[in-house]
Amino acid sequence: MYSFLENSTDIHIHCCPHINKRSTDIFEVIKFAEKNKMYAIGLMDNFSNTSGYASLVKKNFPNLNLKIFGGLIMEPPAGGVSYENAKISLEYSYFENDGAKFISFPTHHTRYIAIQEKRKLDYIQACFYVPDSGPTNETTKILELIANKNVVLNTGHLSPKETLTLVKAAKSLGVKKILVPSNNFNKTTIEKLKIHNVYFEFSYFFVSKATEVPLTHIDDESHKIKGLTLKTLKDLIEAADPKNVILSSDCGVSILPKPHLGFYQFIKQVHELGFTIEEIDYMIKTNSKRLFRI
Repeated sequence: MYSFLENSTDIHIHCCPHINKRSTDIFEVIKFAEKNKMYAIGLMDNFSNTSGYASLVKKNFPNLNLKIFGGLIMEPPAGGVSYENAKISLEYSYFENDGAKFISFPTHHTRYIAIQEKRKLDYIQACFYVPDSGPTNETTKILELIANKNVVLNTGHLSPKETLTLVKAAKSLGVKKILVPSNNFNKTTIEKLKIHNVYFEFSYFFVSKATEVPLTHIDDESHKIKGLTLKTLKDLIEAADPKNVILSSDCGVSILPKPHLGFYQFIKQVHELGFTIEEIDYMIKTNSKRLFRI
């Protein structure tokens, strides 16, 4: 049934503790991923650095064939956008050189998202943003750290303009591995970013029913997230080129299937849009291995 899953990597799974219900937990995710012969999974959490969870699993299940990795989304509950926070995350493991494999700027606590959610003005002003003049000193220090450690920069949920500014700054500072969540971008933004040799992430969450109901993501307020039609998804993947695309589930919320099922469903949908098996392999196998060096 899950032949698409064999040797695949889902880089974006939310199975860690949360203020909202999860559909699963880390141990169940591992069980199903191992059963379906997946290559690797990446844990994401808005409340903590997941490299600790990944390290704990590897320490206690040393015979796993599945590779498991984590990283830091710099949301306020996880320590915020801070050089020290990012630095600690890179060493947060039982094993040497096995800390965070990615550092992400906020995905929900950004001005771009807060404005979409119609948050209060003081909340919006407290959120992360990238000035038109370029990243702040603190952001620059974080980018330099990412470059020096050669881990993945995830740009988070920023506006198209902010994302382009951040990517240009990161490249100028020597950041080599960049992942851009692109579900709410258009073809023009994709084409502007493409020249900077980034990878574009598209997730099942954004074509699923999870966009139709208000959910909590970072605090106890519930909000809807703008969805994506399959037709638009096809156009965006074509604009980016499958050789630059990574598909993920972004599953974990209770109203969606368990991550391996959501990931399988998404792969099947993308295949049915007309993308070849070779192109699918780039988007679920080759590109994630290249980006995360796993």
